[in-house]
Amino acid sequence: MIHEHAMFLPLLSPTRHDSGLLNLLAGGALLAVLLAVLTWDGLRDVVAEATGLSMARGEMLSLLALAAIAGLVVYLARRIWDLIPHTRFSPEERRILRSLPQALVRGEIQPHFQPVVDADSGKVVAVEALARWVKADGTMLSPGQFIGLAERGGLIRLLTKAIVEHAVRTAATWRELHDLDIPISINLSVEDLEASDLVDHLIALCDQYGVPHGAIRVELTETQSIVHFDVVNKAVTTLRQAGMAVYLDDFGTGYASLSVLHRIPFTGIKLDQSFIRTLRDDPRADAIVRASVAIARDLGLSLVAEGVEDWETRDRLGQMGVRHIQGYVYARPMPAPDLIAFAQQAQPALTLSL
Repeated sequence: MIHEHAMFLPLLSPTRHDSGLLNLLAGGALLAVLLAVLTWDGLRDVVAEATGLSMARGEMLSLLALAAIAGLVVYLARRIWDLIPHTRFSPEERRILRSLPQALVRGEIQPHFQPVVDADSGKVVAVEALARWVKADGTMLSPGQFIGLAERGGLIRLLTKAIVEHAVRTAATWRELHDLDIPISINLSVEDLEASDLVDHLIALCDQYGVPHGAIRVELTETQSIVHFDVVNKAVTTLRQAGMAVYLDDFGTGYASLSVLHRIPFTGIKLDQSFIRTLRDDPRADAIVRASVAIARDLGLSLVAEGVEDWETRDRLGQMGVRHIQGYVYARPMPAPDLIAFAQQAQPALTLSL
């Protein structure tokens, strides 16, 4: 449903020769404030495609004529907006975008945790925090239904920050109440490192909750989009110096994986699941995985294979020297209480292999 509203304001300094510019700036400032408020509430796309502005002095135009001109501007803006494919949202997507900020406040979006298991010992050596949206009525939205949408709608940083804070608080709770000392991995994008203070915020959160920096690991995603290598390098170096491990996620995809690995001081790599899932039947995937294992070994990097779904694939990876396994072969992502039970059953001594 489209709602249209009109607002009439008196001109500033109507007798000045530069009043047109002054009033244009004033109108633009008002629209910017409205956009900021509604963006915070998850409605940026609605405002961005439905805003018009018109001005006139004295009795040049009636209020009705002014409203008509503004309406024409709105119409033209919508038509231009519709020509940009990535800005189109279906009614259902709009509903999800509007609901997302409130869902974060209500605690409906929280991390589930998927274990990384040492194939030799069976111990849980780390877990990855993955966002899940469980509504009040118990229904669940899959990550594919809202994460990409949050990126398109400009809400991904809000979502990332919430998951980061949940992960740090969870690490503190596990240590204090369950004597469970397992690193939690969080996913950060290149954009997170290039355009925000999230690195400093993450370190400050650990200090605030008394969580050792080594209890949090970072997995860097979307490295093919790196533009400012110096900025990303500095951010990764800051994390490493603080004591956090930093992994290159989805290794093997994107044209720049080797270049990124060469230029940025990662702790380890995560093999992309597209190679793992075809490992049994595709000689090319087998060769790529073997080469990746050799690269990790020669560079002194830790290595995790994700997306492992069956024992045959797990055993073949073991023959290649891959010890740390993540995937349905061991467990799906699960809520924190279930992960605690899984970890305690898998590693009674609660010791780390990393």
